Amino acid sequence: MRKAAIPLLVLLLASCGSSKTDIMFECPSPSGAKIATLYRITSGDAPGDQEMRVNIRKAGSELDTDMVSFAFRHGYDAIIHWNSEQQITVEYPADAELTHQEPAVFGTSQSFSATDSISMSYQETPSTHGYFMVEKRCFNQP
Repeated sequence: MRKAAIPLLVLLLASCGSSKTDIMFECPSPSGAKIATLYRITSGDAPGDQEMRVNIRKAGSELDTDMVSFAFRHGYDAIIHWNSEQQITVEYPADAELTHQEPAVFGTSQSFSATDSISMSYQETPSTHGYFMVEKRCFNQP
């Protein structure tokens, strides 16, 4: 009986701390120089084990999941509006639990110009079970 418990314990310990990243969509800025990415980090099977995150970075650079501009739980969707090259609005589900919120993103932290910054604004929007019933989730104003 004791020998059977050891493989089970090893399996449980191996699964602890592991997470999975899924890119939901990417939204280019009006000039195409920057990319806003909505992605999901999953650390388990329960709804509370999922966190949605937004990352903004220079186009062509790799997603760094540690560079988070906005994050929430208990909502599974977002709508991104690039109002200009320096201003972005993120709509998120009304019942979501916010876990991280930046008022601005500075280029030095996101791999674009050190003198460049992006103003972030957020809008709580009604949703159906944490999802928006729309086809388009990415908008960029010319």
